[in-house]
Amino acid sequence: MKKYLHKQWSKILKGHVNLKDFIFAKEVKLGTYVSVPPAALVSIENSKKDPMLAPKYQERVKYVVISGRILD
Repeated sequence: MKKYLHKQWSKILKGHVNLKDFIFAKEVKLGTYVSVPPAALVSIENSKKDPMLAPKYQERVKYVVISGRILD
């Protein structure tokens, strides 16, 4: 497992991976969370920019975790 992880991290650091491998897609139900998950944070930020971007019922929101957290 250790060898495998080192090999994968090396690929990432060298840029030899497809960004699609890092995309998450989660269903969002705004207003129902104690701790807001990343997909809901993305939806909230998008809704602030344009209300038409608010997630529809059972819509899956795609996002990529880069680092840290979203700050206001």
